[in-house]
Amino acid sequence: MRKYEIIAESLKQWIQDQLRQQNSGQWQDKGIKLPAVRVLAEQYQCSVSTAIRAYEWLEERHLVYAVPQSGYYAVQNGADVEDGEWQGPLDFASAAPDPRVFPYSDFRHCVDQAMEKKQADLFMYGTERGLPSLIDLLQKQFADYQVFARHEQFFITSGVQQALAVLALMPFPNGKKQVMLELPGYHNMPSLLQGLNVPIAGVRRSLDGLDWEALERQFREGDIKFFYVMPRFHNPIGTSLTAAEKKRLIRLAQRYDVYLVEDDFLADLEENTKQDPLWSYDTEGRVIYLKSYSKILFPGLRIGVAILPASLTTSFSKYKKMLDIDTAVLSQAALEVYIRNGMFAHHGKVIRSRYAARMNKLYQQLNAFPDFGPFANAPRTGGEHTVLPLPKDMPLRVLLSRLDQRGVIADTTERYYPEGAQEIYQDKMLRINISNVPKQRIKEGLRIIREEIAKLQKASTQAD
Repeated sequence: MRKYEIIAESLKQWIQDQLRQQNSGQWQDKGIKLPAVRVLAEQYQCSVSTAIRAYEWLEERHLVYAVPQSGYYAVQNGADVEDGEWQGPLDFASAAPDPRVFPYSDFRHCVDQAMEKKQADLFMYGTERGLPSLIDLLQKQFADYQVFARHEQFFITSGVQQALAVLALMPFPNGKKQVMLELPGYHNMPSLLQGLNVPIAGVRRSLDGLDWEALERQFREGDIKFFYVMPRFHNPIGTSLTAAEKKRLIRLAQRYDVYLVEDDFLADLEENTKQDPLWSYDTEGRVIYLKSYSKILFPGLRIGVAILPASLTTSFSKYKKMLDIDTAVLSQAALEVYIRNGMFAHHGKVIRSRYAARMNKLYQQLNAFPDFGPFANAPRTGGEHTVLPLPKDMPLRVLLSRLDQRGVIADTTERYYPEGAQEIYQDKMLRINISNVPKQRIKEGLRIIREEIAKLQKASTQAD
């Protein structure tokens, strides 16, 4: 065993001992702090580079994380859970974040710190925009997403759902009324708009992309206030728009006086550094950018971020204030501590690594059966989900029932259409999400899915 591995194993054992003992005296603002690199080198009589390599070894295994200008800290829990220990049904339907890799102790400590540091803020109503200190931090963080905006363009909302409700209700400078949706698209959006009595228009988005001809016709002839779109890792299909398609969409929005609401809900899972958001291509103030923390952290945090063109901020502020005065200050303060201490950056790295490994395993299984249509035609664009296109005569309810009997929970794309639209488009696709499936069992799950689809296809052929 090499010197750095000996040091790393020793540190790993020390961390585990500390966590077992729950020694509160070790806690600092950022958690359990580890010895400085030079101290470690002196302790083990090695070079500084060897000590750094030991920390890198631990960081690669998600046991420690680095905070710039501060040092290394132990991951409290969650990230060291092995996929192989995870038994039970294979849930390819759930889109919730993986609860097994969330560092609960770290975030609980951030809540405690928020209670202590933001006492005054907890006993008074804040601003309709959100905590100024959090917005300052987000302004810097969002630059990493290629989203550059001024402080006054940011709003912290009670999840993205609230931001969508405000945008649907408020008047826009173009004076138009309809909201256009992708079909299929975010399953809660049609019911939200219907509940608010906002008229809906729709445009098809298939595996081949948007129906550009229909989109331009509706932009030109319709009464479209804004188009709600997921350019990155579309839900439920999983595909992303190209740079050329994003530029085309912005040109059409400008030509026909339509706004674009970009839901970038999986921005934190992007590994392609050249895949920029729609916002980064906008020079005319046509794009509203929405970012959620529900997928990278947990839905119960209820924190969303809306970034608006200057022409819309006054109206958005007015309507948001009517709904809730201010977004929960404690959640905002805890998120601020979590980001500022470097914990969010580390957690994001862990999640990206885990999900990317699972998606790669999924693609390996898809590629292993090139002659099987549903596998061959499935998108391979990253993120956390894809779809398996199915034959038009596939009995979906029977398929889901058979999978369930074999311990596989799956979902179709039916609920991602407004009521009645499923019959119009007649798409049949199985949605496959890996966020709650261990990497070691993806092969098992895909085998069962392939076998059950093949059985139903064979039965259909024999019936003909």
